[in-house]
Amino acid sequence: MKNRLNSEDKIILAIDGLDLGHAKLLLEKCPNIKWVKVGLELFVREGPRVIEILKGLNKKIFLDLKFHDIPNTMTAACYQVSKLGVDIISVHASAGLKALKESKKASFEGATLANVKPPFVVGITVLTSFSLEDFQTDLDRNNSIEDNVLRLAKLSFDAGLDGCVCSPWEVKMLRSKYPNNFELITPGIRLKIEKKDDQNRIMTPSQALNNGSSKLVIGRSISKAIDPNKVLLEIFKSINSD
Repeated sequence: MKNRLNSEDKIILAIDGLDLGHAKLLLEKCPNIKWVKVGLELFVREGPRVIEILKGLNKKIFLDLKFHDIPNTMTAACYQVSKLGVDIISVHASAGLKALKESKKASFEGATLANVKPPFVVGITVLTSFSLEDFQTDLDRNNSIEDNVLRLAKLSFDAGLDGCVCSPWEVKMLRSKYPNNFELITPGIRLKIEKKDDQNRIMTPSQALNNGSSKLVIGRSISKAIDPNKVLLEIFKSINSD
């Protein structure tokens, strides 16, 4: 859980809010970034070519499109994006066991056909933007966020996925139940807890890693900084010295 010999492998830089030009400039400023997250906004703006360009920069890619549809559609989507050579793809665990199993299988088949390494497939549990009040009111749920995260993480594990995405608030609970090779990817990471932006269930990098996170998704704390590389190096230092 605390293996941080390579802190660069722990941080996934979210570049969703940037166009390709600004994303490349940010990566030039932060040469130690190994992982980047491409979400819906950037992928829709730039198309699949963004993956090819980022791969050309020798970056590992978390393609976070959060597929959620009927099994046939999710399977087809995972099959296609896996041909791009991305390293991790995300699907909503709430799509159900059949969709998850078939998506995992299709990702392997697509990558094999394209002669690239099959991506990890991770299940989205409950988005970090939800507070308990919003979750229970907006979605008419009577149980807790934690109960739902537990259920969806189990669904991901039972379907043979490689991990799940959860907030850092739930990661300690999940790590106690699942082995280290079951990836727990945590957005909602803030260097200062008082700066929440549009997230609710947040935590600092060291806290999240101590609780069992495999990788941390960090965006605006780095990308909006006056000196993004300085912030990044401070993060590396904090997680290596803890």
